Amino acid sequence: MFIGTCICSGYVNKGEVTAKHLEKGLIFREVQKLQNTVFLASVLYPALLLWYIEIYSLAFGKPAGVQNLPDFCLLALWFIFGVLLPLLSFCTKNITEVRKDGIYIRLVPLNPLFKKIPIYVIEECKIQAYEPFTAKDSMDKTPSKRENFVVTLKLITGKRVVINSKNPKELQQAIMSAVANF
Repeated sequence: MFIGTCICSGYVNKGEVTAKHLEKGLIFREVQKLQNTVFLASVLYPALLLWYIEIYSLAFGKPAGVQNLPDFCLLALWFIFGVLLPLLSFCTKNITEVRKDGIYIRLVPLNPLFKKIPIYVIEECKIQAYEPFTAKDSMDKTPSKRENFVVTLKLITGKRVVINSKNPKELQQAIMSAVANF
């Protein structure tokens, strides 16, 4: 478990995570924005509905269908589903770093610290086609349209770790060079 503070400090600037200074030994760094259109629609629909209900109730009184709902409950629902959840969906990023001593993964802003996979526990590293909905590997040469390529790590404990990446070849090369230099 990684104990201590994050050495590679960053700040958010117009939706991009920018490193102020990079740690020595950083081999690979990737920042993925986690914005999917289906997820975005499922977050924005209730948000827009609650914004409409709040504005309507401020201007004309409570609309039909929410007459029995207390004002503080309606305000709490608006704040959670109309403000916090859309803001959280726009700010969520997955940061993957390969350093000389391990692989660090962080889901910003939900994880305050990086999760570390030490280099010495990696037994095998390969790229595979992966079906995210069924969690099955595909060994076929022709993957379906829903499959994407991921880096699969086999640890010495027998566990398997799947890391999604926009550039799985570069991530695998960085992991293999870190393992070779360890």
